[in-house]
Parts: sequence; structure tokens; C-alpha cells
Amino acid sequence: MNIAQFFTVFVIAVTVTASLTPLARRIALRLGLVDVPNPRRINKVPMPTGGGLAIFAGLLAASLVGDIPHFAVTISVAALILLLGIIDDRYELSAGVKFAGQILAVLVYVLWGPRIEFMSNPFGGMLYLGKLSVPLTMLWVLTLINIMNFIDGIDGLTTGITLIGAVALATLALLLGRYDAAMLAGILVGVSLGFLPYNFNPAKVYLGDGGAMLLGFLLAAVSTEGALKGAATIGISVPILILVVPVTDLLCAVVRRTQKGVPIYQADRSHFHHRLLDLGFSQRQVVYVAYLITGFSAAMAILTAHMTRTAWIVALVLGLIFMYGSMRVGMIGPLGKTHKGDTKDA
Repeated sequence: MNIAQFFTVFVIAVTVTASLTPLARRIALRLGLVDVPNPRRINKVPMPTGGGLAIFAGLLAASLVGDIPHFAVTISVAALILLLGIIDDRYELSAGVKFAGQILAVLVYVLWGPRIEFMSNPFGGMLYLGKLSVPLTMLWVLTLINIMNFIDGIDGLTTGITLIGAVALATLALLLGRYDAAMLAGILVGVSLGFLPYNFNPAKVYLGDGGAMLLGFLLAAVSTEGALKGAATIGISVPILILVVPVTDLLCAVVRRTQKGVPIYQADRSHFHHRLLDLGFSQRQVVYVAYLITGFSAAMAILTAHMTRTAWIVALVLGLIFMYGSMRVGMIGPLGKTHKGDTKDA
């Protein structure tokens, strides 16, 4: 890989995604892919949810020029994830059916694509995963797919966090000498940047489940291929640090729903962005706060990438700070307490 090729695929990704987003919006409206307002939604009017179509087009166009790792399986699984999300956007699949579809798609990716073969030990050295590489890689990819979908509830939040995370992962991949993963990260930066102007408040089109899950899958693909695969790897704490906002939001959702005695997959209105909006922040202010936190944590991740123990300590300290902040804004109740609540606002 050379700089010219990296720049070329980035430009293609930005240009194709930005150019086709208006078309994707029209297709979404024609297909009935519309986010209808309800008590849990932020939008006050129906919004088209076809952003994933434009993002996939930008990914495919750039990938045909750039040499991305495991091209066939990565593109095929990305298409499956997008299709699953589009069907969910249109017909509102049950949580079980959607998760089963995710498992099948991710299984294809892990069997024919990359796997997390080693994990760093916080106390030094590396742990070879052996047969555990398949289930642990699946867990990692499934987690990123769903955490990016979980936080996609406000204009520009998921797209912007993906953009910042992809920049950090591209930097790490280049530092590690994993140039094929850096190429995929560069494409992810491009499609996120191309779509963000249409998705930023006031949004003209939403990602939809298809687009949000697609971005989560691509983040997982970059981190698995570029950061976690092989013996010359960084700790898993590093990509977790980069994505600290969605990771914290997911952990709080699990704690919150456990406290209230409802299923962890049940949607609610107590996510990060909901609570800040309830405190009087505007949509743009909420997004700026999330960008600022993500940028800071991503910078810390890059600085501590090769210091395994330090990275884990930083992740732990930031995690405790964010969990405390989550309790303060009402994302979760006091730890150790369980109580029943109105499931509508769980």
C-alpha cells in the first residue's frame, strides 16, 4: 500500500457515499423504510432510513480499487448485515429473529475471514486462544454490531463516533504495519465522512438498523484484522477505549434493565443521548459531548496502545468515571440496588 492508493480509496468512499445518499433517501421512501415517531424516538416527523444503502455503495466502490483484507467474505457479510437491517427497518423483526440472523452472518465471517487468535494479558505476555478464537471473535463482532445500533438514536451520533473510531483504528493499523486493515479503515473513514453531512442535525436521512449495524460490523472487521489478529497485537482494551461511549451505553443498558427486571434486549428511553436531552441539552450539544469524549478516549488509546498494563489501567479508570457519570445523569440507578420500573422508560 502507498499513500496515493490510500488517498484514492478514501476519496472514492467519500464521493460515492455523498453522491448516492440523496438517491438512497428516495429509495428508502419508495420501499417504505421510514422511522415513524413514537414516545421513544427523538424525531417528530417520519424519516427515511436508507443511509446504509449509500454507505454500502461507497464501501463496495472503494473496495474494488483498494486491496482490503478478505474482500469476498467482508463484502458478502456486509451485504447480509445490511439486508437484515433493511428487513428489520421495514417489517420490525423480533429481537430473537434479528439476533439469529446476525449470528449466521457473523459465523460466515469468522469461518472464512479473520479471527482473534491472541489476546494480551494485562499482567504481561500473550494468551493464545486456540479453539476459543471462533466464539470469542464472534462475540466481539456481534457486540460491536449491536452497540453501534443501540446508540443510533440521535442525528449524527453513530456516524460521527464511527468516523472518529475509524481514524484511530487506521492510525493504529498503520503503526502496526497492517496496511490492508489500514486500507479498510480508510474506507470506513470515507463512507462515514460522506454520509455525516446528511445525517447531522437536522438530519435528512437516518442510518436505519441496516446502516448502523453495517458501521458496527466494519468497525469490528477493522479492529479484528488490524489490531487484534496475530501475535503482534495490541490489547483488546484499546478498541474498547476508542469506542468508550457506545460500550458504556451498552453496559448501562444491561445494568439498568437487570435492575428493573426487564429483558436486556427491550428498548427503552434511558440511553446516553436520552438522558442528556432530558437534562436540557440540544441534539447538537449531545453529539458534541459524545464526539469530545470519543476523541479524548481514542487519543488515550493510541498513546497507550503498546503499553498493555497502562492501557488496561486507563480503561478501568475511565470506565469507573463514566459509570459514576452514568449514575449521576440517570442512565442507571445506584449499583447494588434492584427495583421494578415502568418498562416504557426502562
